[in-house]
Amino acid sequence: MKLSFENVLNRLKDVKKIVSASSKNTFIKTDKQLSVILIATFGVSVVALFCYWFFKEKPYYDTLLAEKDELINSLKFTRDKQKKIHENAVDAYEKKLATEYVSKSIYDDKINDYEQKLTSFRNDYVHKDELTKQAADLENRLKEESLAKEQQVKSDYEQKITTLEQKTSLLEDKNLGLKTTLKEATDFIREEKEMLEETLVLERKKAFIPSLIIAETKNRIVDANTLKKLVAIKNKLRRIEEMNIALKPDTYFEMGIVSYYNKQPGEAIELWENAISLNKNNFKTYICLGVVYTEQKMADNAVKILQRAIEINPKYSTLHLVLARVYEHKEALDDAIYEYSRVLELNPESIDLYNTLGTLYEKKGLNEEARKSFAQYEKLKGIKK
Repeated sequence: MKLSFENVLNRLKDVKKIVSASSKNTFIKTDKQLSVILIATFGVSVVALFCYWFFKEKPYYDTLLAEKDELINSLKFTRDKQKKIHENAVDAYEKKLATEYVSKSIYDDKINDYEQKLTSFRNDYVHKDELTKQAADLENRLKEESLAKEQQVKSDYEQKITTLEQKTSLLEDKNLGLKTTLKEATDFIREEKEMLEETLVLERKKAFIPSLIIAETKNRIVDANTLKKLVAIKNKLRRIEEMNIALKPDTYFEMGIVSYYNKQPGEAIELWENAISLNKNNFKTYICLGVVYTEQKMADNAVKILQRAIEINPKYSTLHLVLARVYEHKEALDDAIYEYSRVLELNPESIDLYNTLGTLYEKKGLNEEARKSFAQYEKLKGIKK
């Protein structure tokens, strides 16, 4: 508890009164002794007061002063923070005013300008309802004129048609003989076409030209006169085709054989592609196309056409044989080995393929498989002898 100086003085007065009373009651102590006692009492009180203030009041006031400084700093920080917030808000509002708002006078000028333009447009343009009415009137008038014109045109056309029918009847009577002649000529050309188609096949076979151009059957030497005769037949058939008379699908194949031996691979490819488009089951055509594609350095096309044929007839061993040779030409050894193996599965009599497989295995470094394949080749060759 805190003691004020007023309370201390009052206590000193009480002590003085007690001392005075005691001095009156006793005659032993003198005034000098009383003064000493009072002074000693006063000194003790002052010391006690000083100690109390030093140990109790001073730390309290120091704490208050420290808290006051901290509170002042906190208030200053809060004040600065609020000031910064207000400054930012003011800047934001100023930017918003500068970017989002435009002076009212500018809008007033624009409104006045638009009102003047609207007035001008009203004077220079027709109202939409009035324009719609005028358009409807014009449309009705056009319809009436169109109907009248249409009736007139119809009448004129009917007269012209009648005249043309009369002329056509006269021409039909005159050209009846020509129609008969044309039909007879067409029938003759068709008969000629059939005869040429049969002749082409017979002449090819007479010249010992096989239907396949693979290595095992290809005719290396063809008589020039025979080839010339075959080319002449092919050219006649091409002219008949130009008359819109359809040829047989097999005829395109035969013509392709002639073009191939006549050293016209591009024309042969075109004819064989026509043959396949007309008959997707002509597998000899696929084989010939695969061979000529490979010879013309179009091995990818050869692979595609042969794979398409194998999808249709996977048990035709010659398709697998030609495809295997195409893969071997492309250095795709794994695919070549697979196709050669398929040929042996479908046609076990193809003994020479064991020798071919042994060579491919050696190229891949599969010596054990190569040895077995060569051994099988020698074994079967010995049995056959």
